Amino acid sequence: MTSKFSTSTNNNNNEDPREPNNCPPLTLSPDLTTERLKSSFNPLAITNFIDGSADATSKRRLLESWIIRDPTGVFSNDDNNYLHRSERHTRALAKFVRLVELCRAAGVGGKKSNSDTSSSSAVNHLEGEIIATPEFLTLVNAISDDPFPTSLHWVMFVPNILTLCDAEQQAQWLPLCRDWKMIGCYAQTELGHGSNIRALETTATFLKESDGAAPGGEWVVNSPTLTSTKFWPGTLGKTANHAMVIARLIDGSGVDHGIHNFLVPLR
Repeated sequence: MTSKFSTSTNNNNNEDPREPNNCPPLTLSPDLTTERLKSSFNPLAITNFIDGSADATSKRRLLESWIIRDPTGVFSNDDNNYLHRSERHTRALAKFVRLVELCRAAGVGGKKSNSDTSSSSAVNHLEGEIIATPEFLTLVNAISDDPFPTSLHWVMFVPNILTLCDAEQQAQWLPLCRDWKMIGCYAQTELGHGSNIRALETTATFLKESDGAAPGGEWVVNSPTLTSTKFWPGTLGKTANHAMVIARLIDGSGVDHGIHNFLVPLR
């Protein structure tokens, strides 16, 4: 994805946008600063090597400066240890909303040009998708200490749509994911089976219209036992409005076709 922001390739002044005038942050120990000045090598050269290039370091530092120097103060973690769990959840959501605002303002995940035909027609529906960019991941890492309640959306939910859904399905659902109208989680693990996929008990049974279902038929998702209870599905409790549910597909004739993914609305 292309972005509207850019970084200078001139690093001669070693300017760090996170620390104007190269002043070390107040949270940095003076003793550590002194020891760094005694080093026999150039710390910036090592940093550039780890990042991959001087330009990559400049870009990462610029992105991190958005978080460190954001005027709203929403990214502060100073009182995290004193907040109730519900308050932490609310704070983390506020941080995420602000992060999306910053990304959109800077053009992170901006739409591709019409001449860009490098991707399939289905993946092109990701135009404007912030979470598909390396810049987004850098920014998430910069917000340390507050895991986002929405993280399973881009870590598990969207990748499942990209890999398992056809072009028509992606065209319908990816724009909703992009605009956060659809926030997803991943419901695979069951209380009695962990990650043992073959042992999963939850079923999705196709009910024919002739058997009383809605026109065209419908799916009935059921976890019939205690051990089939979906367990540890992060994001599901308070945040997600859809789940990618892993269940055994039972067709209208009662034949078990094994494990399949089902997109299920939650709230």
